[in-house]
Amino acid sequence: MYEASKILYAELSDRKQTKNSSDNDRKVGAHKGSLFFLGISIENAIKVFFAYKDKIQVEDGKLKVKNSFPLNKASPHDLLALAIAIELELLDEEKELLSRLSVFTIWAGKYGTPLSESDLNKAQGLLIQSEIDYQVAALFIDKLKNKSGFNHNTGWPQLNL
Repeated sequence: MYEASKILYAELSDRKQTKNSSDNDRKVGAHKGSLFFLGISIENAIKVFFAYKDKIQVEDGKLKVKNSFPLNKASPHDLLALAIAIELELLDEEKELLSRLSVFTIWAGKYGTPLSESDLNKAQGLLIQSEIDYQVAALFIDKLKNKSGFNHNTGWPQLNL
């Protein structure tokens, strides 16, 4: 999903002027899709960290979301809340990116309108994309890898199953 996000971003940022509504629709779709896929790839990486730390709870064959991800009242797709829950030290740029991407993982990447007035209010000023988003995302993912025990020389640690 991370790589798909980059491909969509390249389509969005080609700087060619839109000639008709079809071109405009493609650009809007590329914008929403690239942020949604980037957000989902980061969400998956964070949730893999929860699994690696053996914090995922399953009951009767189903994931117990509220027990697995201690987020208080935040959505299980709120990337900033997930990152805070794993006690990852975040730079301001990472917090800002996670907040923007959360808008897309919660609703803007999937639905045409917010799911609640609260979601609409939270989204004010966050439906944008920055040229440095992928640099910030890569830094964040590296932090997750390091916190998980990943070593650039030896790879992932062995799991004791």
